Amino acid sequence: MSKLLVITYPSMAIGYRLAGVNVIEAVEGDDFVEIMNKALKTEDLGILAVEDAILNKLPESFVKRIEKAALPLIVPVSTPAKWKGEKKGESYILRLIRRAIGYQIKIKR
Repeated sequence: MSKLLVITYPSMAIGYRLAGVNVIEAVEGDDFVEIMNKALKTEDLGILAVEDAILNKLPESFVKRIEKAALPLIVPVSTPAKWKGEKKGESYILRLIRRAIGYQIKIKR
């Protein structure tokens, strides 16, 4: 079974953990390339959700290299500033998952 792993800031990590998701916390000043490499070594990793701000700080050559791999699927996630911003991010994730697994899923709250 494929695993889900999230790389996010400490302020968001508790929410993912409460949902039962494995989390790697990153703070400003950390070596984000090292953190990503550690995450990519996770056994049976299927989806790696990464805070969008962290992805934007990675070197372009590194991002292109990891995007070429079939697995894990790298999903950028943004912390919504407002509740209305959440639906946009959620629909993007749903489209990525549908493309990856071949069928639509419904997220219940």
